Amino acid sequence: MSAPLELRNSVTGKIFPAIGPLLIGAIAGFGALSGLAVGADGGHVLVIALVALGCLGLGYVIARGAFDRSVQVTLDSQGFRDARAGDVLVPWAMVKSVHLTSGKGAAMLNFELTREPPDEIKYAPANALDRMLPFGKNIVHMEVSSLDVRGQDMVEAIKTFAPHVVVRR
Repeated sequence: MSAPLELRNSVTGKIFPAIGPLLIGAIAGFGALSGLAVGADGGHVLVIALVALGCLGLGYVIARGAFDRSVQVTLDSQGFRDARAGDVLVPWAMVKSVHLTSGKGAAMLNFELTREPPDEIKYAPANALDRMLPFGKNIVHMEVSSLDVRGQDMVEAIKTFAPHVVVRR
């Protein structure tokens, strides 16, 4: 029996996505202060300041995850558990197939289950679209680009822990 694979947040996987909102927030904040300095209409300055605060807040929330070193995903011989999506064990017997989707730096594992996932996972943000669409009710999405391991390495670990799971390309 193999030791469990415990995955944590990647510092670069969290910091780099935060740069954009932080930069936009800083530019909008500078614009709001410049508007105040030249006596611009208060309503317009307020809107720009709110956009700046929203972007800075979003950047902060994204960057904060880089310093969270707790275990986010666990793969073991029993199944997988994602702390970001309800922290519920999904047994390998319930998993039919897995598919790694990646492109432009983002990666996602899509698990096809034999039945609908538990409610804690079904209502997680990564699976929100599946609740609205008439298909894909038994698919669980796991974002892996912000973790400290590559998606292909996770697929290899899944092959080790659950050889019956079909790996789709």
